[in-house]
Amino acid sequence: MPKTTKRTATKRAARIAKAHATELPTVEPKVAQQSQQRRTPKQQAPARGIARYPWAITMSILIIAAGVALLYFNHVGPFAPPAKQASNAKKATAIATLAPDVKAKATTVVTSMPADHKQAFTSSNCLKSDILSKITDTSAAPSSADKDKIKHSYDKAPAMTINQKTTYCVGINTNRGLIVLELMPQWAPETVNNFVYLAQNKFYDGLTFHRVMKDAGNLQIAQGGDPKGDGTGGPGYTLPDETGKNGDYTAGTISMARSDKVSGSQFFINTGDNSTGLKGQNFNTFGWVVKGMDVALALQGPSDSDKNITSDVMNHVLVVPAS
Repeated sequence: MPKTTKRTATKRAARIAKAHATELPTVEPKVAQQSQQRRTPKQQAPARGIARYPWAITMSILIIAAGVALLYFNHVGPFAPPAKQASNAKKATAIATLAPDVKAKATTVVTSMPADHKQAFTSSNCLKSDILSKITDTSAAPSSADKDKIKHSYDKAPAMTINQKTTYCVGINTNRGLIVLELMPQWAPETVNNFVYLAQNKFYDGLTFHRVMKDAGNLQIAQGGDPKGDGTGGPGYTLPDETGKNGDYTAGTISMARSDKVSGSQFFINTGDNSTGLKGQNFNTFGWVVKGMDVALALQGPSDSDKNITSDVMNHVLVVPAS
């Protein structure tokens, strides 16, 4: 090992002393440094997080909007029909199955009809798919509040507006199913015009079959169209007698009810042959059933002998010309 000279040792000692005597530089905290780096008023902060990707925000919004649209158009999730409507539909189905022999009975009734009426069950223009789609409405009946908004009182009978050279198709959408009527202006133009007018103004929507007679001697009918629901109501006017088809009350025909106080909106479906029971009566017959005779036979409502039966409802009554 080389020898350390006295001079070298002295210089080394001096360097060490100098190093100890020198003050170390002060290191400022990081936070302090950031506080000194203040931005100018025009300087913008750098984008952070998802804001750095604007295309991602746009895509996310589009995906959410598409999902909501799918839910809406398919009536699912928050856009599903109210539970009440669903329960009403189930109830209607259950009621319709209470009489399993009703279709067989309807077949027997149709078979006994006059030839021209029987043929209408297969050849009526009201049975065409485009017509049926226009007169079918399976939605629930209007609520009490909505029914109260419908006009049920008029000063006079409506002016003649129908085409008397064509027939009219009516869909009576009941809680039990659809009854299709074919109205005949050549039989009773004033009566057909009146029924078409009332139906187009939703007069019958939500009204009941307030009187249903079954196997009661010579009278079998399902009667409705009274805004009061007890057989005493009407639209505020009376209709004239029209004798074109009066006296023909065979099964499946449609006639207007009338009395000294009421006439104009109440009608009845002849669910059996009432030609004998109503002989000599002036009830304007203005059309006949061409589909849904089984539904008509299944209708229930109070009768002259039993007032405690719950009335079936005409949820919606729609009418269109046959051609």
